[in-house]
Amino acid sequence: MIPAIYFDGRSARRHDVRLSIAGDEVRVEGEGVLRCEPRAAVKVSERLGNAPRVLRFADGAFCEVRDHAALEPALDAAGHRLDWVERLERSWRAALAALLATLAAAVVAYVWLAPAAAELIARDLPPSVARRISDSAMAALDQSVLKPSQLEAPRRAALAARFAALRQADDGSGAPAGAVLVEFRSSPKIGPNAFALPDGRVILLDQLVALAANDDEILGVLAHEAGHVHYRHGMRMLLQGSFVGMAMTAWFGDISSLLAALPTALLETRYSREFESQADDYAARVLQANGIAPAHLADLLERMVAARDKAGGTHKSQPGSYLSSHPPTAERIARLRAASAARAGRP
Repeated sequence: MIPAIYFDGRSARRHDVRLSIAGDEVRVEGEGVLRCEPRAAVKVSERLGNAPRVLRFADGAFCEVRDHAALEPALDAAGHRLDWVERLERSWRAALAALLATLAAAVVAYVWLAPAAAELIARDLPPSVARRISDSAMAALDQSVLKPSQLEAPRRAALAARFAALRQADDGSGAPAGAVLVEFRSSPKIGPNAFALPDGRVILLDQLVALAANDDEILGVLAHEAGHVHYRHGMRMLLQGSFVGMAMTAWFGDISSLLAALPTALLETRYSREFESQADDYAARVLQANGIAPAHLADLLERMVAARDKAGGTHKSQPGSYLSSHPPTAERIARLRAASAARAGRP
């Protein structure tokens, strides 16, 4: 006999009873309780750790059994069969298969589903969302690593005007590069660089202007950032890195998690190989459409590598991902020089 607690299903009163399972019969005996039921009519709950097993009767009554060591042999002897879920839960092979399937699903979601969802959402987000995120990020960066530009106002105006005058790529591949708004800042901590915000602003640092040999090199960098803006790379990377925030944005309009994550994402996130290649190709098309050789951007990349190496690599992880290892800078330089050679008709 197995000790158990019986409830009649009509009141909260408990009854201490003895339970037995023999053949096709389940018998419950105790003070004021005596019932015999066909085993097939009694539902036995699955085992969950040390929680009591529950035997439920058709009229709503049930027994709780804590003595697993006594109950399980009795069930086995009576021919009780585990349902398929419980059999899977007790199988290490099934557990291993479930773990591998979960890992595979996570990889698929990370590699394919998350980027696809991020692209769709980034494309359909209203401009007001991108503007609010960018305003918040810019305010945070201005308080931390960015300082006002030290360039003379006429110099800033001349660079912005020349960039605004650029025509779109002659293959019709994107919006006019000049549609991007250029803002100037200084940051000795970051060094020579530029980066784009989700609403289309491109932040150009004084240190990059100082490093450039000519304005065509600066235009190449701005065209590269215009490519990131055109393809919404920044927003897509932010959404991929903040999937919970993405879901909240899509369904509830709560972008607080994105606002909190953007400044860090701008400073630490690497664009993927695909994103960098797209932005480089976009820049090459824009430059060629305006009679500027893409090699100018390659020249500046080489100078930035030299500056980074001279500084001991301190700017390797800064925004803009110009010196990211995905793709390697040497590969990017070679692609840009090949685009220039093809445009010039050279082998």
